[in-house]
Amino acid sequence: MPLPVVISAVFKHLTRDWNFALACCLLTQQALGATHPSPRSPSIRVAADFPGTDVGGQINAAYADLPDNGGQISVTEGGSFATPIVFGKNNKPVLVVGVPGDVVNLIYTGTSGTAITFDYGTGHRMGHGLRDLTLTGPGDATQTIGVQFGGVNGAEGITFRDFKIQSFGKNLQMGSHTWLAYFDHGMIRDGGINVLLPAGLAQAGEQIVFNHVTFADAPAPHRNSVWVQGGGQEVVFSDCSFDQAQLRIGQGGQAAAQVVVHGCHFENPNYDLPGSVTYDYVTVDNNAGNLLRVTDSYFLQDAPAHGPSQFLMVFGGRVVICGVGMFTPAGSPLRHFATLVNNAAIDTWGFSDLSQNIAGAPFGY
Repeated sequence: MPLPVVISAVFKHLTRDWNFALACCLLTQQALGATHPSPRSPSIRVAADFPGTDVGGQINAAYADLPDNGGQISVTEGGSFATPIVFGKNNKPVLVVGVPGDVVNLIYTGTSGTAITFDYGTGHRMGHGLRDLTLTGPGDATQTIGVQFGGVNGAEGITFRDFKIQSFGKNLQMGSHTWLAYFDHGMIRDGGINVLLPAGLAQAGEQIVFNHVTFADAPAPHRNSVWVQGGGQEVVFSDCSFDQAQLRIGQGGQAAAQVVVHGCHFENPNYDLPGSVTYDYVTVDNNAGNLLRVTDSYFLQDAPAHGPSQFLMVFGGRVVICGVGMFTPAGSPLRHFATLVNNAAIDTWGFSDLSQNIAGAPFGY
């Protein structure tokens, strides 16, 4: 037999044997994998692997089992829970991860208390927090808090992404020792107060940022829904929506805040629901330290009649308006776009009344 023919026959034989061996190896791996899963990272836990009376207890157990420097908890299934979830060991941050698109909904059934607390320190550690989860409470009239971030230890660098928090007395509340917090692509709705950044905190409030977050469906009278009380707080709302949810800045004469609103949308889509009332979309309390900068944003009033007299009620401080547009129906004129009292100051550039339906001056005293 010629040498090339011999070499070809040998090669085919070896290739056949190699493919057979490889197939056997793959089948063995699959069989072993059925009873011996691939090892996980030492810093990752799956909540369902741990005992607990409910998913809250399972998550707490998973957190306790993480290394002392923290890690990630995967929540693959939703469910009801009455056990408050507490991430409270100093210097032990955690990232809680679900499944995108409301697949994992954690439903808190307690009638008081806080559903989830993130309070594990500062230390310039970034990116911990929560993502791809929905958290639902027992109702906006209850004495409950959905999420508190910060407190005794703090929550510097916390991040929420692709999330929803709804139906608590207070949906989201900040505690002390918290800065560089970032909330991205989420919804906070149907809370007695949707967001509360209280005054009187220790070392809290620098660079609290909400990006592409919708604040919505505050119960009547819809006021104080997103409340930045102040005390040195610097808060940025970028590309957010405020739908039937008032933004309030300051706490009377006691505290002031600096707030940026950029590329945001304000609307009252629930104006015709039972119990709904007119409300000012934004209020600024009477404190000279309050500073509100509204740029490249849009204000839309839906009620065909008897809408609000103004979109902004400014009791003090300073407001900067730049590149802002608005619309209100013909049967529901505004008295002013912004009403200012108590020597409040305003600077304006590029304001557009697209409906031409303001009875007085756009910015009136």
